[in-house]
Amino acid sequence: MNPVWDKAFKTLAEEGFDVYPPTTKTGTCKAPYVVIKDEGTNRADGISSTLTYYTVMCYVPLSRYSELYEYKESVKKALKALEPMLMPTHYETPSFYDDTLKAHMISVQYRNYRKL
Repeated sequence: MNPVWDKAFKTLAEEGFDVYPPTTKTGTCKAPYVVIKDEGTNRADGISSTLTYYTVMCYVPLSRYSELYEYKESVKKALKALEPMLMPTHYETPSFYDDTLKAHMISVQYRNYRKL
């Protein structure tokens, strides 16, 4: 597996978050949870490194929309422990309602540079 993804997963789990790899959590959202997705790697321009992006998706049940932003902020605070290995890009999506899961979701993007 990816060591940076593994560290992010372990950090969130140790902080008490319910965390999953992509496509493993199914069914209606009954409690807040996080999904971490590796978005791919490419060569960083002008330096001898690669750049990998990660999306951290935060979900809350339909009835708990008011908790979504606070939940996202708590996830960001927990991942701060991994800086400078895993750095926020400061790109966050607006909230999205997923009718299939009956959940609201918001995502935060992170990046990791690795020397070639």
